[in-house]
Amino acid sequence: MEILDDDKSFLDRLRQRYHHYYNAGLLTEGTVLLSIVAPLLERLEFHEPPFFVQSEVPISLEVEERNEVYRGRIDVLVIRGLVWILTVEAKRAKFAADIALPQCLAYMSAAPQQPSFGMVTNGSDFIFCKLEDKVYDFSDAFSLLSRQNKLYEVAAILKKLKNNQFSEN
Repeated sequence: MEILDDDKSFLDRLRQRYHHYYNAGLLTEGTVLLSIVAPLLERLEFHEPPFFVQSEVPISLEVEERNEVYRGRIDVLVIRGLVWILTVEAKRAKFAADIALPQCLAYMSAAPQQPSFGMVTNGSDFIFCKLEDKVYDFSDAFSLLSRQNKLYEVAAILKKLKNNQFSEN
């Protein structure tokens, strides 16, 4: 998916915003969601029909082997009809993004369809995950600390998810 010049300009501003908050030491989980994730999803039109964006979605997971129920909240869930398009889990910048992967995968396992997709971020790094038939895979981390704006690649992946181009891969 090609990123348009207008989108590149927006993504460059978003990366500058990230550095502004990062350098001030203010990248909490909430700031990551409000200042980086929400504008990115808005720009890519995940808030427009046929999609819905929900936040703090309560979820319960039953572990049959242990007869236990785990409860949590999905930070951001993008849905189209009954299909979960994207599960987003955010952490504060002081934590590595990959610590959110088990939590995101657990939430993704509750999706009504497979494959399911997720994205974890701490604001600095973005990692995508895919879960299908209890088999998972992760992307490389896309770091905003690199010299190149990796938000271009993040946006391209999100556009593919939006257009359902990963469902058969």
